[in-house]
Amino acid sequence: MKTIGHWIQHWKQHGDVEDESGRGRKRKTTEEADHAIIAAAEQQPFTTPRILRAELELDDVSAKTVRRRLNEAGLYGRVSKHEYPYTPTHLRKRLSFAGGYGNWTEDQWDTVLWSDETSIELSPHGQVWVQRPIGEAFNPKYMRTQQLHSPGASLWGCMAASGMGEYHIYTDELDRFVMRDILSQHLLSSAARLFPPGSWWLQQDGDPAHTSGLVQQWLFTHGVQCIDWPPYSPDLNPIENVWNDIKRRVEKRNAKDIEQLKQHLAEEWEVTDPILLNRSERVADRAWVQQ
Repeated sequence: MKTIGHWIQHWKQHGDVEDESGRGRKRKTTEEADHAIIAAAEQQPFTTPRILRAELELDDVSAKTVRRRLNEAGLYGRVSKHEYPYTPTHLRKRLSFAGGYGNWTEDQWDTVLWSDETSIELSPHGQVWVQRPIGEAFNPKYMRTQQLHSPGASLWGCMAASGMGEYHIYTDELDRFVMRDILSQHLLSSAARLFPPGSWWLQQDGDPAHTSGLVQQWLFTHGVQCIDWPPYSPDLNPIENVWNDIKRRVEKRNAKDIEQLKQHLAEEWEVTDPILLNRSERVADRAWVQQ
């Protein structure tokens, strides 16, 4: 009641409910410091409040205060988006894909066998938490060593709206010979199970292993029809949603070695939710509209 009475009286005297100048908590940064924070962030946007605080030697303010100054200037912290190096030729091919397949029906998209490869490292990803005593932050025992080439495994797989196809786990470099062998072992048998009527299309990206003469000859010999896939277009491939789902589940299992990692990949592939496949494909069917 006292607060309400205060603001009623303030309104009668001033005609507003604004704080009087000089009231409230004083700013921890000077006008000069505010300008320096904003200028530094505009010059190098790939930074953080903590880094700015250290670089500008703002020892008497916190990173949260720096964050507030950036927000006041409209510079909000966000995860940076990834931009593919599209050339005019790439863009024309993406538009051509949208124009060529834009009229396909859902039934036609249901005849596409989506394929791709992905890799997952044995080491943890993203932020890594450690339980350590106070003052031991730089003790090697509690520090994570970044490996430039962390061991891991790769997974080739295929899927359709009707279900998961076969998969192949490998640790070798994917070249035209490995790709040819993977297709010969898994592609036609997957298609026979997923498309009983027999009519289907293969989707694969422009990786050199896919476009090599050896692989193209194998596809031609076995009568496999391929979709004309535009470069740098994982956003159009619904199997990317499957990769994200599988990787999340595999990483939660914390494989101790490569063999265990391969086992987890195989097990999680087998239990992928069929509902995810159909939903992912429906999203991809409409993705070309956004291009």
